[in-house]
Amino acid sequence: MRSLLTRLALVLFFTVALSTVAAAAARPVDYQIGVFYFPGWHSSSDYWNDLKGLPGSRSPGRSWDDRLPLLGYYPEEEPWVSEKHIDWAAMHGIDFFAYDWYWNGNTTYLDHAISAFLKAKNNSKLKFCLLWANHSEVPRSMPEFDTMVALWLERYFRQPTFYRVEGKPVVFVFDYGLLDQNARKFGTSGKALLERAVIMAQAAGLPGVYFVATTNDRPSNDLEARIKAAGYSAYTGWNYVVSRDPSITADYSSMVDTYLDYYDTEARTDRILPYLVPASPGWDKRPWKANKPFVHVRENSTPAKFEKMLVGAKRLLDRQTTTPKILMIEAWNEFGEGAYIEPTKKWGMQYLEAIRKVFGGGASRK
Repeated sequence: MRSLLTRLALVLFFTVALSTVAAAAARPVDYQIGVFYFPGWHSSSDYWNDLKGLPGSRSPGRSWDDRLPLLGYYPEEEPWVSEKHIDWAAMHGIDFFAYDWYWNGNTTYLDHAISAFLKAKNNSKLKFCLLWANHSEVPRSMPEFDTMVALWLERYFRQPTFYRVEGKPVVFVFDYGLLDQNARKFGTSGKALLERAVIMAQAAGLPGVYFVATTNDRPSNDLEARIKAAGYSAYTGWNYVVSRDPSITADYSSMVDTYLDYYDTEARTDRILPYLVPASPGWDKRPWKANKPFVHVRENSTPAKFEKMLVGAKRLLDRQTTTPKILMIEAWNEFGEGAYIEPTKKWGMQYLEAIRKVFGGGASRK
């Protein structure tokens, strides 16, 4: 009898212990982790040639083998690639991808990755949204803008996996200043365009659009007031490359220090506008710039250094009691710019494991 009771006690002990471990590993539901995704890796993409250092590429004569993805030089247009990315991301606590989205005024381009995501058999594990990469003079007219928003409504916003905040589909705007500048060329403003998009979404039965501005500026009350006045629901940092070290080339640790400094600065603002806390695993555009002049290089990124940044980001998120606790990582696969957490031959899953270590796994949201 005593032996039986002993065995039962041990079973109970280990059951409670395992439950405790599982509870500790589960991420609280109020954290949301998003990752920007660069759709540049089509099977016919020239960008792969830059990483290989092929003749005629932007980086001839030098290969960047340390950036080789774990999947190899993959065909991003294939759903199986998206399925792998979805599994890896969801397994490590990531909630959504924010795909770079391009519009030339008439049609989209580099939209193959979103198409693959929508065809992926496992896409219910992850949500997605758009980063409108408005790098050009588009929109050049109101009809161009209306056509673009109509496409968002038709193709993306009604997807069950589209990421929403306050029930509103989320759209990041890469350059809010340029949007306003372009809008003024045809007699309106960036704010008026955003309001127009919100009205179109409401007419389609949605509560609006949650527009998020990206910026490289240090957080401040003035910055938050300016972005709010421009019509945005929130803002986030894109990539805080400029560091305390003024050198063109510096260790990634100096970039980590800059992010931690900016986190402290944002914590002292009046919180005029929600801040989606940014994080980045690095910055090094040499595969795309070769010997041409470029601004900054942040070398020697490691998962351990990235984890230090994430710890600081989590500390700031924990102080946000009245706004969404959203972390935005730049990026999943910016191999050409040296900002990537996607598993590689060199690091394996270690960058993803750093996210899970700091924020817990993704089991709590499934």
